[in-house]
Amino acid sequence: MILYFSGTGNSEYLAKSLASELEDEVVDLFYYIKEGRPGVFESDSPFILVSPTYSWRVPIFLSKYLLTCDFKGSRDFYAVMNYGDSCGNAYDYIKEDIDKLGLNFMGLYGMKMPENYIMLFDLDNPETNKKIIAKAKSKISNIAKYIKNKEEFPKRKVGIVGKFQSAIINPIFFKYITKDKKFYATDKCISCGLCQKVCVLNNISYKDGRPVWNGSCTHCVACISKCPVGAIEYGKKTRGKERYLLDKTMG
Repeated sequence: MILYFSGTGNSEYLAKSLASELEDEVVDLFYYIKEGRPGVFESDSPFILVSPTYSWRVPIFLSKYLLTCDFKGSRDFYAVMNYGDSCGNAYDYIKEDIDKLGLNFMGLYGMKMPENYIMLFDLDNPETNKKIIAKAKSKISNIAKYIKNKEEFPKRKVGIVGKFQSAIINPIFFKYITKDKKFYATDKCISCGLCQKVCVLNNISYKDGRPVWNGSCTHCVACISKCPVGAIEYGKKTRGKERYLLDKTMG
């Protein structure tokens, strides 16, 4: 069983591609998390988490959510994480979560996917993104081979920088950088409510027909990227920037 969370489509694409290769069930965790509904997941095949990397670890909210779930059947658990830069030392942290669940952690496979974090970075051009996606897609069969053979993913050596990123920068980043005060809707806003619907943490409400962010943001980029009229901005950082959605890149 493949479980995934995706803000802009990268993890969804990898999860569904892997599901096709393995002929396995795929489950979107978005509504489970948004509704505060602990999952009871049962599978004879290994459990596979497909997740984005947020500041060199599994997103904090996703890590916490997994610990509320009940996993029945198979005791093997794999993680596939996509990243723009690297996974850092994410392995140790997701392993700690899986150990708490009493499951057998079978390793972490990291895959580079297109950058989407426009609050800090510029996007690559569409052609570059297509090449990145194609390269990632070519690795799906290799990932599936390990899982079919019930083999652990090869463990990647993590240097001092990776350990520092995951252990030191991650908590600092989420404490001081992952804020939502700079989000606002411009006059383009059509009050469609989509930003509220795509917020996994229910952090967006409406006041006088405009979205309001309420202090519990994880910077998943869904609201700003999925706004149909490009009305959401993040301070001055995102003005004039393209928004990333995998569907748009794939054409």
